[in-house]
Amino acid sequence: MDDSGGFSSVAADFLENIADEYTNTPILLFSVRGPTPDINPESRKQAVSRDLHDAVSFSRLSPYCKLIVPTGLPRLSGSKASRFLNIVDEKPYHCSAVYAAALLSISLPFRMEPVGPTASSSYVSGAMDVNEVVQMLAGQARQNMVQILDVAMPAPSLSGKQNEMTLLENLLPLTPDVAENVEDLQAVEFMTVLGALSAEGHRASVSQVRDLVHAAFQHIDTRPVFFHLAVSLCPLPIPLTFPSIFSNLVGQQGELVGSPISESSSRGSLDVHSIPMAARLRSSSAVLPLLQSRLRNLHGLGIQRGAPGAQLLRSWGFEKDELEEMGEMLSKMVVALDSHQISSDSD
Repeated sequence: MDDSGGFSSVAADFLENIADEYTNTPILLFSVRGPTPDINPESRKQAVSRDLHDAVSFSRLSPYCKLIVPTGLPRLSGSKASRFLNIVDEKPYHCSAVYAAALLSISLPFRMEPVGPTASSSYVSGAMDVNEVVQMLAGQARQNMVQILDVAMPAPSLSGKQNEMTLLENLLPLTPDVAENVEDLQAVEFMTVLGALSAEGHRASVSQVRDLVHAAFQHIDTRPVFFHLAVSLCPLPIPLTFPSIFSNLVGQQGELVGSPISESSSRGSLDVHSIPMAARLRSSSAVLPLLQSRLRNLHGLGIQRGAPGAQLLRSWGFEKDELEEMGEMLSKMVVALDSHQISSDSD
């Protein structure tokens, strides 16, 4: 859902109707945002409006869902997640193509046909429904509803090392304001891998992917307290209408190569037919900077006496008591993650 305008008034009304109509159905919300347009450094009003919008929109949408996944970097083109992509933020569909691919990949287990406990499939593994994912990520002791979306696009081969980075190291955030190198002993992860390639460049089997990913978790310093892995033999197909966003280090089947394939810096659907993908939802205290910035901006720009954005919020119909309720909700989210981070550090 795009929450980029009008303090998410349309999005909030839509979510409220969904929540009222399906009272016992958990809602998983991907709150997607395009690149942040450049703001005149001298325009204090524009900066205040943008920061307040982010805080209020997040606060308005959160109560209607069980999990919320803020998605969209201010500048995708300069991010680590676009390492093998050639993104131009200002071009239509460049960023949306990446976010659509990530959402399609992470939601794949919802579309898998579940098999019995003693059965197995050579094509897919790890089917889950939304309710199960919600219980896994938000139903732990910490009750954290704000998730981080990571992606590897394309995912590297499962040879252990490719371009000096492993599959787990290639999973990089599409969620803004995320802290790096956080050791969270209470972290929970939900991961999907599509069409992974073996060291020889062939399509890796479902069992190979499971074994190698589980082995990789044994070699990282801080492992999540629990993680779920879903695997599909099928890679992500690239439709003809897909924008030309792949770098010249990406081959026809999405394999990563060490030297440029062509002189052109961008490759499209005629050059790249499919790509292996990996995506992950993380329940982690690494999301604290995002929550803290939303809380700080809401109080400093909208609630405190003489706040520069108070008049703007009143013009949109927000009363002080409503804003204070938003602040209390954000405070609870911050305290829940902060207290568990302190507990993890003390352990």
